[in-house]
Amino acid sequence: MKKHTNQKLHIPNPILWGITIIILTIIEIFLLIAISKIPRSAIKNNTRESAQYFMQRDVFYNISESDTASRVDHYADAILINILYNYDDNAPLSSTLKAAYYHSDNYNENDNLLTAVSCNVAPTYEYSRYWHGSAILIRPLLTILNIKQIYNLFALLLIALTIVVLIILYRNGYKACMISFLIALIAISPWYIPMSLEYIWCFLIMLISILIILYIYNQYNIVTPIFFLIIGNVTAYFDFLTTETLTLLAPLSILIIVMYEKNKLENFKEGMKVIISHSLAWGTGYISSWIIKWTISSIVLHKNIFSEALSSASSRIYGNAGNMTEIKLSVHALIRNISCLLPFNFIQKYSYVYAILSFLVILMIYYLFRKIKNKNFITGLFAIIYCIPYIRYITLANHSFVHYFFTYRAQFASVFCLCIIFYYGIDKKLVSKILPFISGSHNPSR
Repeated sequence: MKKHTNQKLHIPNPILWGITIIILTIIEIFLLIAISKIPRSAIKNNTRESAQYFMQRDVFYNISESDTASRVDHYADAILINILYNYDDNAPLSSTLKAAYYHSDNYNENDNLLTAVSCNVAPTYEYSRYWHGSAILIRPLLTILNIKQIYNLFALLLIALTIVVLIILYRNGYKACMISFLIALIAISPWYIPMSLEYIWCFLIMLISILIILYIYNQYNIVTPIFFLIIGNVTAYFDFLTTETLTLLAPLSILIIVMYEKNKLENFKEGMKVIISHSLAWGTGYISSWIIKWTISSIVLHKNIFSEALSSASSRIYGNAGNMTEIKLSVHALIRNISCLLPFNFIQKYSYVYAILSFLVILMIYYLFRKIKNKNFITGLFAIIYCIPYIRYITLANHSFVHYFFTYRAQFASVFCLCIIFYYGIDKKLVSKILPFISGSHNPSR
Protein backbone atom coordinates (compact mmCIF):
# COMPACT_ATOMS: atom_id res chain seq x y z
CA MET A 1 0.00 0.00 0.00
CA LYS A 2 1.40 3.36 -1.05
CA LYS A 3 2.02 6.04 1.52
CA HIS A 4 -0.02 9.18 0.96
CA THR A 5 1.17 12.63 1.89
CA ASN A 6 -0.64 15.91 2.23
CA GLN A 7 -0.39 18.51 -0.52
CA LYS A 8 1.93 21.34 0.46
CA LEU A 9 3.11 24.51 -1.19
CA HIS A 10 6.30 23.42 -2.94
CA ILE A 11 8.93 26.12 -2.99
CA PRO A 12 10.42 26.35 -6.48
CA ASN A 13 13.77 24.59 -6.74
CA PRO A 14 15.66 26.59 -9.39
CA ILE A 15 18.23 23.84 -9.95
CA LEU A 16 15.61 21.09 -10.40
CA TRP A 17 13.48 23.31 -12.62
CA GLY A 18 16.54 24.29 -14.67
CA ILE A 19 17.64 20.67 -15.14
CA THR A 20 14.10 19.71 -16.19
CA ILE A 21 13.98 22.47 -18.79
CA ILE A 22 17.41 21.51 -20.17
CA ILE A 23 16.43 17.83 -20.45
CA LEU A 24 13.15 18.73 -22.18
CA THR A 25 14.97 21.02 -24.63
CA ILE A 26 17.51 18.32 -25.51
CA ILE A 27 14.72 15.81 -26.14
CA GLU A 28 12.72 18.31 -28.22
CA ILE A 29 15.68 19.28 -30.40
CA PHE A 30 16.67 15.62 -30.85
CA LEU A 31 13.14 14.74 -32.00
CA LEU A 32 13.11 17.59 -34.54
CA ILE A 33 16.49 16.52 -35.90
CA ALA A 34 15.35 12.89 -36.06
CA ILE A 35 12.22 13.58 -38.12
CA SER A 36 14.12 15.97 -40.41
CA LYS A 37 16.22 12.97 -41.48
CA ILE A 38 13.14 11.47 -43.14
CA PRO A 39 13.84 11.87 -46.89
CA ARG A 40 11.69 14.44 -48.65
CA SER A 41 10.86 11.80 -51.24
CA ALA A 42 9.15 9.73 -48.51
CA ILE A 43 6.55 12.45 -47.86
CA LYS A 44 6.28 13.95 -51.35
CA ASN A 45 3.22 12.03 -52.58
CA ASN A 46 1.14 12.64 -49.45
CA THR A 47 2.27 16.25 -49.31
CA ARG A 48 1.09 16.73 -52.89
CA GLU A 49 -2.25 15.06 -52.06
CA SER A 50 -2.53 17.35 -49.02
CA ALA A 51 -1.86 20.42 -51.16
CA GLN A 52 -4.52 19.31 -53.64
CA TYR A 53 -6.96 18.80 -50.76
CA PHE A 54 -6.30 22.31 -49.49
CA MET A 55 -6.88 23.72 -52.98
CA GLN A 56 -10.50 22.57 -52.82
CA ARG A 57 -11.26 25.33 -50.29
CA ASP A 58 -10.16 28.82 -49.34
CA VAL A 59 -7.44 29.20 -46.73
CA PHE A 60 -10.20 30.28 -44.32
CA TYR A 61 -13.78 29.09 -44.70
CA ASN A 62 -16.89 28.46 -42.61
CA ILE A 63 -18.44 25.02 -42.41
CA SER A 64 -21.76 26.80 -41.86
CA GLU A 65 -22.35 30.39 -42.90
CA SER A 66 -24.81 30.79 -40.04
CA ASP A 67 -22.29 29.62 -37.44
CA THR A 68 -19.53 32.07 -36.48
CA ALA A 69 -17.74 29.32 -34.55
CA SER A 70 -17.34 27.09 -37.60
CA ARG A 71 -14.40 28.78 -39.30
CA VAL A 72 -11.65 26.40 -40.37
CA ASP A 73 -8.05 27.58 -40.70
CA HIS A 74 -6.10 25.92 -43.51
CA TYR A 75 -3.79 28.92 -43.75
CA ALA A 76 -1.65 27.85 -40.80
CA ASP A 77 -1.86 24.17 -41.75
CA ALA A 78 -0.66 24.85 -45.30
CA ILE A 79 2.30 26.80 -43.88
CA LEU A 80 3.11 23.96 -41.47
CA ILE A 81 3.08 21.32 -44.21
CA ASN A 82 5.15 23.65 -46.41
CA ILE A 83 7.73 23.97 -43.61
CA LEU A 84 7.87 20.21 -43.04
CA TYR A 85 8.34 19.59 -46.75
CA ASN A 86 11.30 21.97 -46.82
CA TYR A 87 13.23 20.39 -43.94
CA ASP A 88 16.71 19.54 -45.21
CA ASP A 89 18.08 16.15 -44.09
CA ASN A 90 21.59 17.42 -44.92
CA ALA A 91 21.23 20.29 -42.42
CA PRO A 92 18.81 18.88 -39.84
CA LEU A 93 19.45 21.31 -36.98
CA SER A 94 19.56 24.57 -38.93
CA SER A 95 16.65 23.67 -41.21
CA THR A 96 14.33 22.77 -38.33
CA LEU A 97 15.27 25.90 -36.39
CA LYS A 98 14.95 28.06 -39.50
CA ALA A 99 11.53 26.60 -40.43
CA ALA A 100 11.79 27.95 -43.98
CA TYR A 101 9.04 27.53 -46.56
CA TYR A 102 8.08 28.77 -50.01
CA HIS A 103 5.94 31.91 -49.94
CA SER A 104 4.78 34.28 -52.65
CA ASP A 105 2.70 37.39 -52.00
CA ASN A 106 0.94 36.83 -55.31
CA TYR A 107 -0.79 33.67 -54.14
CA ASN A 108 -2.40 32.31 -50.99
CA GLU A 109 -0.71 29.67 -48.83
CA ASN A 110 -2.63 26.78 -50.40
CA ASP A 111 -1.25 27.77 -53.81
CA ASN A 112 2.21 28.27 -52.35
CA LEU A 113 2.23 24.78 -50.86
CA LEU A 114 1.18 23.22 -54.15
CA THR A 115 3.90 25.19 -55.95
CA ALA A 116 6.50 24.09 -53.39
CA VAL A 117 5.74 20.40 -53.81
CA SER A 118 5.12 20.47 -57.57
CA CYS A 119 7.93 22.74 -58.76
CA ASN A 120 10.62 22.09 -56.12
CA VAL A 121 11.16 25.82 -55.63
CA ALA A 122 13.54 27.08 -52.96
CA PRO A 123 12.03 28.35 -49.68
CA THR A 124 11.69 32.12 -49.53
CA TYR A 125 10.43 32.83 -46.00
CA GLU A 126 11.47 31.79 -42.47
CA TYR A 127 9.18 31.12 -39.53
CA SER A 128 11.92 30.66 -36.96
CA ARG A 129 10.23 32.19 -33.92
CA TYR A 130 8.08 29.07 -33.31
CA TRP A 131 9.26 25.59 -32.37
CA HIS A 132 6.79 23.87 -34.75
CA GLY A 133 7.03 20.87 -32.44
CA SER A 134 4.00 19.26 -34.07
CA ALA A 135 6.43 18.30 -36.85
CA ILE A 136 7.57 15.32 -34.75
CA LEU A 137 4.12 13.80 -35.28
CA ILE A 138 2.99 15.19 -38.64
CA ARG A 139 6.13 14.58 -40.72
CA PRO A 140 6.29 10.84 -39.92
CA LEU A 141 2.54 10.59 -40.53
CA LEU A 142 2.98 12.18 -43.96
CA THR A 143 4.96 9.12 -45.02
CA ILE A 144 1.74 7.05 -44.86
CA LEU A 145 -1.18 9.51 -44.71
CA ASN A 146 -2.33 12.70 -46.43
CA ILE A 147 -3.69 15.65 -44.47
CA LYS A 148 -7.33 14.59 -44.71
CA GLN A 149 -6.48 11.19 -43.25
CA ILE A 150 -4.38 12.86 -40.54
CA TYR A 151 -7.37 15.03 -39.61
CA ASN A 152 -9.51 11.88 -39.28
CA LEU A 153 -6.85 10.18 -37.15
CA PHE A 154 -6.66 13.09 -34.72
CA ALA A 155 -10.46 13.32 -34.61
CA LEU A 156 -10.59 9.73 -33.38
CA LEU A 157 -7.82 10.44 -30.87
CA LEU A 158 -9.57 13.52 -29.48
CA ILE A 159 -12.86 11.63 -29.17
CA ALA A 160 -11.17 8.68 -27.47
CA LEU A 161 -9.28 10.87 -24.96
CA THR A 162 -12.42 12.88 -24.16
CA ILE A 163 -14.44 9.73 -23.51
CA VAL A 164 -11.70 8.31 -21.28
CA VAL A 165 -11.53 11.56 -19.25
CA LEU A 166 -15.32 11.59 -18.77
CA ILE A 167 -15.39 7.92 -17.77
CA ILE A 168 -12.57 8.30 -15.24
CA LEU A 169 -14.19 11.40 -13.70
CA TYR A 170 -17.46 9.48 -13.37
CA ARG A 171 -15.87 6.35 -11.93
CA ASN A 172 -13.92 8.37 -9.37
CA GLY A 173 -17.11 10.01 -8.12
CA TYR A 174 -16.62 13.42 -9.75
CA LYS A 175 -20.00 13.40 -11.49
CA ALA A 176 -20.58 17.15 -11.23
CA CYS A 177 -17.09 17.69 -12.63
CA MET A 178 -17.84 15.31 -15.51
CA ILE A 179 -21.10 17.11 -16.37
CA SER A 180 -19.38 20.50 -16.15
CA PHE A 181 -16.62 19.24 -18.43
CA LEU A 182 -19.17 18.08 -20.99
CA ILE A 183 -21.14 21.35 -20.87
CA ALA A 184 -17.95 23.39 -21.32
CA LEU A 185 -16.90 21.21 -24.23
CA ILE A 186 -20.22 21.60 -26.03
CA ALA A 187 -20.09 25.38 -25.51
CA ILE A 188 -16.93 25.67 -27.63
CA SER A 189 -18.17 23.53 -30.58
CA PRO A 190 -15.57 20.73 -30.32
CA TRP A 191 -16.74 19.09 -33.56
CA TYR A 192 -14.76 21.70 -35.52
CA ILE A 193 -11.47 21.18 -33.67
CA PRO A 194 -10.16 18.21 -35.73
CA MET A 195 -10.65 20.15 -38.97
CA SER A 196 -7.46 22.14 -38.44
CA LEU A 197 -4.17 20.96 -36.93
CA GLU A 198 -3.73 24.40 -35.44
CA TYR A 199 -6.72 23.84 -33.14
CA ILE A 200 -5.77 20.36 -31.96
CA TRP A 201 -2.59 20.58 -29.93
CA CYS A 202 -3.75 22.41 -26.80
CA PHE A 203 -6.75 20.11 -26.47
CA LEU A 204 -4.56 17.02 -26.77
CA ILE A 205 -2.14 18.40 -24.17
CA MET A 206 -5.06 19.38 -21.90
CA LEU A 207 -6.74 15.97 -22.06
CA ILE A 208 -3.53 13.98 -21.58
CA SER A 209 -2.48 16.25 -18.68
CA ILE A 210 -5.83 15.73 -16.94
CA LEU A 211 -5.53 11.95 -17.27
CA ILE A 212 -2.00 12.04 -15.83
CA ILE A 213 -3.12 14.27 -12.92
CA LEU A 214 -6.01 11.95 -12.06
CA TYR A 215 -3.68 8.95 -12.12
CA ILE A 216 -0.83 10.56 -10.15
CA TYR A 217 -3.10 12.00 -7.47
CA ASN A 218 -4.93 8.72 -6.99
CA GLN A 219 -1.57 7.00 -6.52
CA TYR A 220 0.37 9.53 -4.48
CA ASN A 221 -2.06 12.22 -3.26
CA ILE A 222 0.18 14.90 -4.75
CA VAL A 223 0.89 16.66 -8.05
CA THR A 224 3.89 18.95 -7.74
CA PRO A 225 4.34 22.20 -9.69
CA ILE A 226 7.13 20.69 -11.78
CA PHE A 227 4.50 18.69 -13.68
CA PHE A 228 2.91 22.00 -14.70
CA LEU A 229 6.34 23.28 -15.72
CA ILE A 230 6.50 20.34 -18.14
CA ILE A 231 2.98 21.12 -19.42
CA GLY A 232 3.96 24.75 -20.06
CA ASN A 233 7.10 23.72 -21.90
CA VAL A 234 5.28 21.18 -24.09
CA THR A 235 2.57 23.75 -24.85
CA ALA A 236 5.11 26.25 -26.18
CA TYR A 237 6.74 23.46 -28.20
CA PHE A 238 3.53 22.38 -29.96
CA ASP A 239 1.17 25.35 -29.92
CA PHE A 240 0.85 28.07 -32.54
CA LEU A 241 -0.43 30.64 -29.99
CA THR A 242 -4.05 29.52 -30.09
CA THR A 243 -5.61 28.49 -26.77
CA GLU A 244 -2.47 28.11 -24.67
CA THR A 245 -4.19 28.97 -21.35
CA LEU A 246 -6.26 25.79 -21.66
CA THR A 247 -3.28 23.61 -20.80
CA LEU A 248 -2.88 25.45 -17.50
CA LEU A 249 -6.43 26.24 -16.43
CA ALA A 250 -8.24 22.97 -17.19
CA PRO A 251 -5.71 20.65 -15.50
CA LEU A 252 -5.35 23.10 -12.60
CA SER A 253 -9.14 23.19 -12.13
CA ILE A 254 -9.32 19.40 -12.05
CA LEU A 255 -6.44 19.28 -9.57
CA ILE A 256 -8.18 21.74 -7.22
CA ILE A 257 -11.43 19.75 -7.35
CA VAL A 258 -9.64 16.48 -6.61
CA MET A 259 -7.70 18.03 -3.73
CA TYR A 260 -10.84 19.59 -2.30
CA GLU A 261 -12.85 16.37 -2.52
CA LYS A 262 -10.03 14.48 -0.81
CA ASN A 263 -9.94 17.08 2.00
CA LYS A 264 -6.48 18.36 1.05
CA LEU A 265 -7.62 21.98 0.77
CA GLU A 266 -8.95 23.52 3.95
CA ASN A 267 -9.31 27.19 3.07
CA PHE A 268 -9.03 29.83 0.37
CA LYS A 269 -5.43 30.66 1.26
CA GLU A 270 -4.27 27.09 0.65
CA GLY A 271 -6.11 27.03 -2.66
CA MET A 272 -4.44 30.26 -3.75
CA LYS A 273 -1.04 28.80 -2.91
CA VAL A 274 -1.77 25.90 -5.23
CA ILE A 275 -2.96 28.23 -8.02
CA ILE A 276 0.06 30.53 -7.67
CA SER A 277 2.73 27.82 -7.36
CA HIS A 278 1.43 25.70 -10.23
CA SER A 279 0.76 28.72 -12.47
CA LEU A 280 4.26 30.03 -11.79
CA ALA A 281 5.69 26.65 -12.79
CA TRP A 282 3.58 26.51 -15.97
CA GLY A 283 4.59 30.07 -16.87
CA THR A 284 8.26 29.28 -16.26
CA GLY A 285 8.07 26.26 -18.56
CA TYR A 286 6.16 28.18 -21.21
CA ILE A 287 8.23 31.38 -21.30
CA SER A 288 11.61 29.66 -20.92
CA SER A 289 10.79 27.45 -23.90
CA TRP A 290 10.35 30.52 -26.11
CA ILE A 291 13.52 32.17 -24.81
CA ILE A 292 15.56 28.99 -25.36
CA LYS A 293 14.20 28.60 -28.91
CA TRP A 294 15.10 32.17 -29.82
CA THR A 295 18.54 31.89 -28.18
CA ILE A 296 19.51 28.63 -29.88
CA SER A 297 18.14 29.84 -33.23
CA SER A 298 20.04 33.12 -32.97
CA ILE A 299 23.31 31.24 -32.31
CA VAL A 300 22.86 28.53 -34.95
CA LEU A 301 21.39 30.77 -37.68
CA HIS A 302 23.67 33.77 -36.93
CA LYS A 303 20.78 36.23 -36.81
CA ASN A 304 18.82 38.07 -34.13
CA ILE A 305 15.65 36.02 -33.74
CA PHE A 306 14.74 38.00 -30.61
CA SER A 307 14.16 41.16 -32.63
CA GLU A 308 11.70 39.46 -34.98
CA ALA A 309 9.97 37.56 -32.17
CA LEU A 310 9.52 40.57 -29.90
CA SER A 311 8.27 42.68 -32.81
CA SER A 312 5.66 40.02 -33.56
CA ALA A 313 4.75 39.81 -29.86
CA SER A 314 4.16 43.56 -29.65
CA SER A 315 1.84 43.44 -32.67
CA ARG A 316 -0.18 40.70 -30.97
CA ILE A 317 -1.03 43.14 -28.18
CA TYR A 318 -2.15 46.29 -29.95
CA GLY A 319 -1.20 45.84 -33.58
CA ASN A 320 -3.03 47.37 -36.49
CA ALA A 321 -6.73 46.44 -36.55
CA GLY A 322 -8.35 49.24 -38.46
CA ASN A 323 -8.58 52.57 -36.67
CA MET A 324 -9.65 51.20 -33.30
CA THR A 325 -8.12 52.60 -30.13
CA GLU A 326 -6.54 50.25 -27.60
CA ILE A 327 -9.62 50.20 -25.36
CA LYS A 328 -11.99 49.77 -28.29
CA LEU A 329 -9.86 46.95 -29.67
CA SER A 330 -9.94 45.13 -26.31
CA VAL A 331 -13.72 45.50 -26.11
CA HIS A 332 -14.19 44.18 -29.64
CA ALA A 333 -11.81 41.30 -28.95
CA LEU A 334 -13.98 40.29 -25.99
CA ILE A 335 -17.18 40.67 -28.02
CA ARG A 336 -15.89 38.56 -30.90
CA ASN A 337 -14.76 35.73 -28.65
CA ILE A 338 -17.86 35.69 -26.46
CA SER A 339 -20.10 35.69 -29.54
CA CYS A 340 -18.65 32.36 -30.68
CA LEU A 341 -19.91 30.44 -27.65
CA LEU A 342 -22.77 28.05 -28.25
CA PRO A 343 -25.67 28.92 -28.68
CA PHE A 344 -24.81 32.59 -29.34
CA ASN A 345 -22.73 31.65 -32.40
CA PHE A 346 -25.98 31.07 -34.33
CA ILE A 347 -27.36 34.54 -33.62
CA GLN A 348 -26.53 36.73 -36.59
CA LYS A 349 -26.75 40.19 -35.01
CA TYR A 350 -25.78 41.42 -31.57
CA SER A 351 -25.06 37.90 -30.33
CA TYR A 352 -22.75 39.35 -27.69
CA VAL A 353 -25.69 41.26 -26.20
CA TYR A 354 -27.60 38.02 -25.70
CA ALA A 355 -24.46 36.42 -24.26
CA ILE A 356 -23.95 39.25 -21.75
CA LEU A 357 -27.65 39.29 -20.79
CA SER A 358 -27.53 35.51 -20.28
CA PHE A 359 -24.48 35.92 -18.05
CA LEU A 360 -26.29 38.58 -15.98
CA VAL A 361 -29.29 36.26 -15.60
CA ILE A 362 -26.94 33.49 -14.46
CA LEU A 363 -25.41 35.84 -11.90
CA MET A 364 -28.84 36.83 -10.65
CA ILE A 365 -29.89 33.20 -10.27
CA TYR A 366 -26.67 32.44 -8.44
CA TYR A 367 -27.20 35.40 -6.12
CA LEU A 368 -30.75 34.27 -5.28
CA PHE A 369 -29.78 30.66 -4.58
CA ARG A 370 -26.28 31.11 -3.19
CA LYS A 371 -25.22 29.69 0.14
CA ILE A 372 -25.48 32.35 2.82
CA LYS A 373 -24.30 30.15 5.66
CA ASN A 374 -21.39 27.74 5.30
CA LYS A 375 -20.10 29.48 2.22
CA ASN A 376 -17.73 27.41 0.14
CA PHE A 377 -14.29 28.99 -0.37
CA ILE A 378 -13.70 26.96 -3.52
CA THR A 379 -16.08 29.20 -5.49
CA GLY A 380 -13.68 32.10 -5.02
CA LEU A 381 -10.83 30.05 -6.46
CA PHE A 382 -12.81 29.17 -9.55
CA ALA A 383 -13.97 32.76 -9.96
CA ILE A 384 -10.30 33.74 -10.33
CA ILE A 385 -9.60 30.99 -12.87
CA TYR A 386 -12.79 31.95 -14.74
CA CYS A 387 -11.44 35.44 -15.46
CA ILE A 388 -8.04 34.44 -16.87
CA PRO A 389 -9.10 33.74 -20.51
CA TYR A 390 -10.80 37.15 -20.65
CA ILE A 391 -7.71 38.84 -19.25
CA ARG A 392 -5.79 37.13 -22.02
CA TYR A 393 -8.21 38.51 -24.64
CA ILE A 394 -7.75 42.03 -23.28
CA THR A 395 -3.97 41.72 -22.99
CA LEU A 396 -3.41 40.21 -26.45
CA ALA A 397 -6.17 42.33 -27.94
CA ASN A 398 -5.02 42.36 -31.55
CA HIS A 399 -4.37 38.63 -31.67
CA SER A 400 -7.67 37.82 -29.93
CA PHE A 401 -9.57 40.14 -32.28
CA VAL A 402 -8.03 38.90 -35.53
CA HIS A 403 -7.94 35.21 -34.59
CA TYR A 404 -11.14 35.04 -32.55
CA PHE A 405 -12.29 31.96 -34.50
CA PHE A 406 -9.83 29.80 -32.57
CA THR A 407 -8.99 31.85 -29.45
CA TYR A 408 -12.65 31.69 -28.33
CA ARG A 409 -12.16 28.05 -27.36
CA ALA A 410 -10.04 29.13 -24.39
CA GLN A 411 -13.42 29.88 -22.77
CA PHE A 412 -13.76 26.14 -22.20
CA ALA A 413 -12.02 26.81 -18.88
CA SER A 414 -14.34 29.72 -18.04
CA VAL A 415 -17.54 27.79 -18.78
CA PHE A 416 -16.22 24.83 -16.78
CA CYS A 417 -15.42 27.11 -13.82
CA LEU A 418 -18.87 28.73 -14.00
CA CYS A 419 -20.52 25.30 -13.77
CA ILE A 420 -18.31 24.34 -10.82
CA ILE A 421 -19.09 27.63 -9.05
CA PHE A 422 -22.80 26.82 -9.34
CA TYR A 423 -22.33 23.30 -8.07
CA TYR A 424 -20.37 24.28 -4.97
CA GLY A 425 -21.94 27.69 -4.37
CA ILE A 426 -25.66 27.01 -4.70
CA ASP A 427 -27.74 26.14 -1.65
CA LYS A 428 -29.30 22.90 -2.88
CA LYS A 429 -31.79 22.76 0.00
CA LEU A 430 -33.06 26.23 -0.87
CA VAL A 431 -33.41 25.19 -4.51
CA SER A 432 -35.40 22.08 -3.56
CA LYS A 433 -37.75 24.22 -1.44
CA ILE A 434 -38.37 26.89 -4.08
CA LEU A 435 -38.73 24.62 -7.13
CA PRO A 436 -42.16 23.25 -6.04
CA PHE A 437 -43.51 26.82 -5.94
CA ILE A 438 -42.17 27.48 -9.45
CA SER A 439 -43.67 24.27 -10.83
CA GLY A 440 -46.98 24.87 -9.02
CA SER A 441 -46.79 21.50 -7.25
CA HIS A 442 -46.39 22.84 -3.73
CA ASN A 443 -48.97 21.53 -1.27
CA PRO A 444 -49.02 23.60 1.99
CA SER A 445 -51.05 20.93 3.80
CA ARG A 446 -48.29 18.36 3.47
